[in-house]
Amino acid sequence: MYYLKFLLCLFFLGLTFYVPCFGTQTNTKPPPTPQLYFPDADSLSALTIRIPFKMAGRLIVIQAGLGEKIGNFILDTGSSSLILNSVHFKGGVKKRGYVSIGTTGAVDDVKIKAVEDFSFPGLIFEKLYADVIDLGHLERKKNIEILGLIGYEPLKEFEIIVDFQLKQITLIRLDKKGNRLDSLALLEPIMDSLNFRLQAHIIAIDGKVDNTSVTFGLDTGAELNLLHKGIRRKVLNHFKISKRTVLNGMGQHEVEVLAGKLYKFTCGNQRLSGMRTLLTNMDEMNDAFNTNLDGLIGFEFLCMRRTIINYKKKKLYFLKWYHP
Repeated sequence: MYYLKFLLCLFFLGLTFYVPCFGTQTNTKPPPTPQLYFPDADSLSALTIRIPFKMAGRLIVIQAGLGEKIGNFILDTGSSSLILNSVHFKGGVKKRGYVSIGTTGAVDDVKIKAVEDFSFPGLIFEKLYADVIDLGHLERKKNIEILGLIGYEPLKEFEIIVDFQLKQITLIRLDKKGNRLDSLALLEPIMDSLNFRLQAHIIAIDGKVDNTSVTFGLDTGAELNLLHKGIRRKVLNHFKISKRTVLNGMGQHEVEVLAGKLYKFTCGNQRLSGMRTLLTNMDEMNDAFNTNLDGLIGFEFLCMRRTIINYKKKKLYFLKWYHP
């Protein structure tokens, strides 16, 4: 049976773009993997946990444990699932006939593992599977051990507060309509909100560069923004090139791209100018997703905001930034 599945992991200095595409999946059931948990988390209630994070470059890194292994996991909403680093986790069932496409070439040897439980007291993630791929190149670039990535599937049932000011992630369990089950989890007033659409698992935001409409994907794993080189000239007029650099993907290939800053970007009432951005060809990504994204935004947008992601309501909310 043919199906479509997407994973997007976007990093810079070891920029990674991972999109497994069309293929056939083995019928063999993956062997179970031990429980995944958050050793540093505070349980605010039976329905809410708060997890401190640190930065590896511009990547959000939290501590999580899987069985006897405890270490660094990257929060990456651009990935469709939980991803385990094959450098540290062996086994899994190979995905036969599975084609993986990245910005710089093919990704080989993708496997899948079943995770018995992904839980913290009161918060249970059911029927969770993990893709197992080699993230060794990312470890070498960041000079830290990385056990894996936590993406869309484990997060979609929760409201996720990404708070760069306090350096913490809060997960709040939602009901089927996207309302918080813990009414006391968030007492601060919402300062602004923004609607989004889901294209596959990617948050798609409609905005403008000056007066020209654009659609950008939002990815917590994007250290720098991406801008599609096929975008309209009116947008490119606000992209100021500073240098050429190399884009490293999940495959073994490298491509040269233009680096610079994008100015005059707005979405709703949110404004940001001078975001560090790479100009590259996004045709392969858009073909894989059957979308027409003009670019991706990540750290450059999020780092100056206290952002709430609600996948069920398809809304972003913004909390007040407190200035000392």
